Amino acid sequence: MRFIFLLYVLGMLTSTSLVGQTYVGEVFYRSGYEYLKIVVTDTSALVSLPYLDGRASYPLLGQRSGGDYFLRKGQRWDLDLDKKTTNCAGTLLLKGQRQSVTLWKQQPPLEESALPTYEGVFQDSTGQRTVIYAENGYLHMMSPYSERTMSLKPIGEHRFWTVSGVVWEFLPSDTVFQIEFRNGSRRSLQRLPKSNVEEHWIPYQQDTLYAKVFYPPTTRQSPACLVLPGGGSVGMKNYEYEARYFAAQGLVAMVFDKSGNGLSKGNGDFRRQTFTEKLDQYTALYRYVQQLPQVDAQRVGVHGPSEGGRLALMMAGTIPEMAFANATAAPIMTMREGQLYAVAHYHRQLGLSEGAINDIVSLWNDYYEGIIEEDIPETVIERANRFRNLHERMFLPPNSTQVPASPSAEDLKNNTVVTHLSQINCPVFLQYGENDERVHASASIRNFKQHIAPNVLYRIEEYPRANHSFMTPEFEISHGYLDDKLVWLQQIGILKQSP
Repeated sequence: MRFIFLLYVLGMLTSTSLVGQTYVGEVFYRSGYEYLKIVVTDTSALVSLPYLDGRASYPLLGQRSGGDYFLRKGQRWDLDLDKKTTNCAGTLLLKGQRQSVTLWKQQPPLEESALPTYEGVFQDSTGQRTVIYAENGYLHMMSPYSERTMSLKPIGEHRFWTVSGVVWEFLPSDTVFQIEFRNGSRRSLQRLPKSNVEEHWIPYQQDTLYAKVFYPPTTRQSPACLVLPGGGSVGMKNYEYEARYFAAQGLVAMVFDKSGNGLSKGNGDFRRQTFTEKLDQYTALYRYVQQLPQVDAQRVGVHGPSEGGRLALMMAGTIPEMAFANATAAPIMTMREGQLYAVAHYHRQLGLSEGAINDIVSLWNDYYEGIIEEDIPETVIERANRFRNLHERMFLPPNSTQVPASPSAEDLKNNTVVTHLSQINCPVFLQYGENDERVHASASIRNFKQHIAPNVLYRIEEYPRANHSFMTPEFEISHGYLDDKLVWLQQIGILKQSP
């Protein structure tokens, strides 16, 4: 057995009390602070730096007479830590340089019934707002200080730690969070009045669409945002993230289930709807938001990711009074062009040769041409069948010459998102992930700049290492993704700037 006895981890005189414990903290490495975690079991103590090395971990080694250390990629990291009641404080020696380190003992997850105690919108003396919410049995926060979305890790009664190095302490009697930054400075945040969430049933043609409206913590008329869904059927809950944030910052925000999806009722089905039909439906929902009593009808905008970003820009080109459009990962090209880009990147991830990838892209292009012409040639399907046994995860046309219901010929050709850019007269904010393999970001940005009217105020941000969902390889939402929206809305006058 690798460990004859439990190592004297973290300077302990005995190690039995450490079994099953997790310690969390941070170390300064290269140009910034990195999340460090130690997990102790009955046979080992493993150190990891999740945002540097993913799932990799390193055994923590040591002996009675000396400190502990671990080897990361052949480099020795020496830890000299003394255990205290709530944390382990000490030093890390790396490359001859010593730094102070504090690791917090992570407590068991909170009972789900306790989570609402901490939920809400909290504001500091400068007007900056933090959103704390429960998701999948854990507390999460949208922080204005680090511009990150993080989980709150319990480290004591009403005490939490985040990977930005901040300790949060909740005072139940005052409904206040006291926070301490890594530099020792402190700040107090007061919970704002509760934000209401209403359920709405909205009739449209043969359907009744289910929607949720998130209200800001105010009784005054407010600007508003219609939050559109992306493509597919992931469900409305996936888009409540932005709606919750918008409401916390002062906008009424509405999300909804598509036709034939979630709780929406009727015979409609988003899978059979063309972009033009969705445009008409989403425009009706936009008008619905304008008529809500708490909404300032002249300050209503739209937000949309991916397909929703396409539709957001199409709406901006057809609704003259739209106040703003925030499109994220929006394909600003025909669906056909966008799909061919995604097909190439998908098969590149499977490890196929560039020659095979080019053949598959050509195959799909001819298949889409068959849909447009309403005649899929047998030769196209024969070419597809030659690839079927090459890789089990390949994405190929179905083994049929029958023209499918989706994608439709109209959608494959529809270039309204480009041609109608010249009709947009509201401010536009485009956000893209640098490593988006589903939407051709650079081509979309190029098309936007070529066709947008010269007098339109716009901003474009690309987020380093982020994918189509604005997630980094560490499964973090891109830093600044939400805060950039807030700053932009303040700059264009939709929201007031903090004092």
